[in-house]
Amino acid sequence: MLKIKICSLLLVVFILTCVNRTKAQDIDTLLDKSQEILEKGRVFSIKGIGMAFPMGDVSTVLRPRFSSEIGLQILMKNPKYFFSPALDYMNYKYDQKYADSESDYIVKNASAKLYIGTVSAGWMKQINKFQVFSSAGIGGGIVSEPRATVSATGSEINFKNKSSLTGTFRLNTGMDYGKSTFKFFAEISYLLQTKKIEGSNLHTLAINIGTKTNLYRLAKSIKSIRKISDKL
Repeated sequence: MLKIKICSLLLVVFILTCVNRTKAQDIDTLLDKSQEILEKGRVFSIKGIGMAFPMGDVSTVLRPRFSSEIGLQILMKNPKYFFSPALDYMNYKYDQKYADSESDYIVKNASAKLYIGTVSAGWMKQINKFQVFSSAGIGGGIVSEPRATVSATGSEINFKNKSSLTGTFRLNTGMDYGKSTFKFFAEISYLLQTKKIEGSNLHTLAINIGTKTNLYRLAKSIKSIRKISDKL
């Protein structure tokens, strides 16, 4: 009986040791790949700001205020190609046209907001210090519309947001200017949403300007992380 307990204990210790080694190898492999990509200067952070203009009938409901974009541009082994995960925030002036079941009152001069995440694949061409690029992608997000209700006494107005999920199709084109470590960019993005607002198709044309910064310096931080992980 004692031998069985000892063998069981040794088996558990062996399994835990193997699992820890596997985890350490997985982490080390991940850090190796991340460091290699960053050291080759293939990852850029994207920060942009601009305006998103509603198109078609929805422009009777929405008016542009401002938009912003953050994301990454990750170059493939062939630097002509890249993929780009991005988050867009769009803010609009909102004039409701129809009352709905949630409120008998129509909201005017309020704010509607869109939070959209997309993943795109694209192509670019180098022309001296300029780079022309275009991409297409899909994603989704949240559309937030304002609503208002009035209390039974009529002395209070309560505001809330009506949030809906949406799918997104994105087309993007633009131009970079700068060195391999830091660039300025200007771009035009067409975003088509599956969500409708006040019965109108929601599609917008966003114009953003901003910067792209190479993240190769993060490789040094990854080296530090690897040294710490090796000591554990």
